[in-house]
Amino acid sequence: MKKIRTESEHGLEKLVHIGELTSRITHDMRNPLTVIINYSMMIRKNSKNKIDSKSLDQLKLIEEEARKMHHQIEDILNYVKLPPLQLQPYFLHDILKKVIERVHTADVEIHLPKNNPQIICDIDKLEIVFVNLITNAVEATKGDGTINISTKDEKEHIVIEFEDSGPGISDENVAKIFEPLFTTKVNGTGLGLASCKNIIERHRGTISFHNNPTRFTIRLPK
Repeated sequence: MKKIRTESEHGLEKLVHIGELTSRITHDMRNPLTVIINYSMMIRKNSKNKIDSKSLDQLKLIEEEARKMHHQIEDILNYVKLPPLQLQPYFLHDILKKVIERVHTADVEIHLPKNNPQIICDIDKLEIVFVNLITNAVEATKGDGTINISTKDEKEHIVIEFEDSGPGISDENVAKIFEPLFTTKVNGTGLGLASCKNIIERHRGTISFHNNPTRFTIRLPK
């Protein structure tokens, strides 16, 4: 007997197709943006004494706007692409140092945990989480503050906490911060923290937020 698909099954199939199409389009957009960013950086670096200051400012603007678009595309890709996790043991400091090198931290002081636990994770996916949390913290402190990263060793979990000196999140928004498409940023996609939650839960862990001080807490199984 032929199975008749329900309306919800049709809707789910459409969402899957939309996700696949979105992933394909955004992936294709990411490559030319990377070229724009790299070439604008190269021209500014090598041409400081050869072109006027107005042109240098325009190149900087091109680079900044391309970076915004690149970040939005990364958020979308991280949210819609769900390949199987590649779990391996890594030392936390190695992951954090790599992420901090990628994130423009300006004058923000970032303090690594005193201890350096080994965690079982998909390093590419966990880097996405750490990049999001550290980038958000840098933006919250307006490029002039501190970010303290600490760890705790519990019986069944490794706890990683990111605490920053920013003003925190308004009480009415706290319950919404992990919801897809919710954002308080002008150029935000609302997918960054939703992707973080998705990734941590796929690791069979949890992520939570607390105000005063601003703190994200991740629990990963040992």
